[in-house]
Amino acid sequence: MTLSTRKDYDRAVSVVRAVIKRWDPYSLLAGGAPVDEFDSEIASVTAQIPRIRSSNDAVHAVSRVFSSAFDAEAFSIANCTEVGNHLYSAHR
Repeated sequence: MTLSTRKDYDRAVSVVRAVIKRWDPYSLLAGGAPVDEFDSEIASVTAQIPRIRSSNDAVHAVSRVFSSAFDAEAFSIANCTEVGNHLYSAHR
């Protein structure tokens, strides 16, 4: 997916946001955190969308972004496999 237009970018953000909200790391959203809790991470993952060509790429992108923002151990490749696969399927 390319992000050459504002419409492309907005669609990608929407897809990434839906996937991350469904995943809800640490159950922060379910626990009452603001709906924009992961906006920074969503923007970072969205920026990587043009380079995501496989499920493996998506898993690595999610792991990198969330490891950097939170706890590297909690967001290892193994711990991000399901959400990365879902992201790849959703953005195609």
